[in-house]
Amino acid sequence: MNFMRNGLQWKVLTGLVILTVVTVGSQLWNTSLYRTSVARYTVLGEVQQLETTGEALLGRGQHYVNNAARDFESYARDVALFKRELIGDVARFDDTLKSLQLSIAAHDAIADDALVDGIARLDGAWADYRSGLHEQLGPDENEPRLEWGARFVSNNQPAINAQVHALVERFQAATDSDSRKASASGIGSVLVSLIVTAVALLWFFFGVTQRIRATVTGCQRVASGDFGYQMPVGTKDELGQLAIAFNSLSSRTRLVLSLLDHLQRRSNLATSFVELARESAPYIPTDWLALIEVSDSGNDGTVRYGVSSTPKTALLNERVSLLGLFAQRDFAKASTTHLPDLRRHTVEHGESRLARELARLGYQSALLVPLNTSNEWRGLLVFAHQSPGAFVEDQVKLMSSLAPMLANGLARNARVQEAEPALLES
Repeated sequence: MNFMRNGLQWKVLTGLVILTVVTVGSQLWNTSLYRTSVARYTVLGEVQQLETTGEALLGRGQHYVNNAARDFESYARDVALFKRELIGDVARFDDTLKSLQLSIAAHDAIADDALVDGIARLDGAWADYRSGLHEQLGPDENEPRLEWGARFVSNNQPAINAQVHALVERFQAATDSDSRKASASGIGSVLVSLIVTAVALLWFFFGVTQRIRATVTGCQRVASGDFGYQMPVGTKDELGQLAIAFNSLSSRTRLVLSLLDHLQRRSNLATSFVELARESAPYIPTDWLALIEVSDSGNDGTVRYGVSSTPKTALLNERVSLLGLFAQRDFAKASTTHLPDLRRHTVEHGESRLARELARLGYQSALLVPLNTSNEWRGLLVFAHQSPGAFVEDQVKLMSSLAPMLANGLARNARVQEAEPALLES
């Protein structure tokens, strides 16, 4: 799970998901605002049509009041024309009002309480208006009281038109507000997308491109001979793992080449051990490192040289038992061994004095490197650390590979070692 949280692929996927969510969310929000705006414009058109019909109805009534028929022939003409047009206007107003009510019911997003109440009041006023107009025209359809009806329209239609006009203004204001919201939302969506894209580009430049460039620089420095060069690791994603692997490779290369260079030069055992301790420290952090000269039996040995993180190197010049350290009882066949938990090892192998002494001194893990040669000299390198499981598989493999080279070089230099054992402190 840590890899998933820190992995470069996971970060890229997270960025893409965020960008997708922002884009899709903005699109859905804008679509919702657009649909609401379209619905408002549709309803606004119906309300404006209602206003137009009301104004036409008022104009028709006022015109007839000013030009009422004065003889039977004119009256008969008005019955045929004016009444039909008047009833037609009333029917159109009625149909438009019903259509407006259906539109409001179908679009909940635009049906706020004020608008619903306004339409309800208009519907009630219009019902009273129609009833009064019918009463003024009279029950006889062939001889309606046109002048009475026209006066009723002239006197009562302005109130109806005023309510319609108020609805038009309210819908117009709401429609304009939706348009402004849609415009602001569109601009906001573009800005958010630009910000997310800019952040992604900056992260890619500083989090990926720059780190790749640093890796290339590191490779060039090592290629030019700067062995041991260490790159900053930073995060634990794939590039961080690449930096860790590069640093490990650089440290191992420096260690191997430095040891090869030193062992090719004739020196004494003390100097060779000092060089080994100095060169291995960056790659194998150790709290206690010792070189034990193994006896002919292979069961014990003497701690000849040591370097420690404490002021005094423990066990120096002491004879220690090597029993119980390796899976093979024959030291000549022993291989590099990692003891991740010294305390547990001492419980399982009570005969191992060295492991017991190291555990008593506070060390919790150890790396044992047997140095076997065809000559009489044999040795054992012991790396100890105060933390359990301090040594990783790559370190075990490297020291196992270097063991034959170290054994031959140290065996050669052991012939010219000083008479007295040396105390080395760090």
